[in-house]
Amino acid sequence: MGIYDKRRSISRRELKSTFKKDRGTIPGTGGRKYHHRERAGMTKDIFGVKYGSEISKNEYRRAVRDLKSARREAKTPTEKIRISRKIDYLKGLGGKNI
Repeated sequence: MGIYDKRRSISRRELKSTFKKDRGTIPGTGGRKYHHRERAGMTKDIFGVKYGSEISKNEYRRAVRDLKSARREAKTPTEKIRISRKIDYLKGLGGKNI
């Protein structure tokens, strides 16, 4: 079950604790995981100050969309793969319709 399956928005503090409590398994990689520091960094990098204290479902989608555009602009294949993994992880954590 994802974050936004039953809610419209979530506070930044709850989002941070959700990332912290999650196992960090990256979908489609055969069991690779994001470590605690990487997940904490994701909350700071992806959901920066421009999103405010409450992050709605639409803002979460916008963050995923921004990552997709960053993937298109990436120069190297390894960078594209790294961004694709972040996108897959965020989609899995966010729930349906993200």
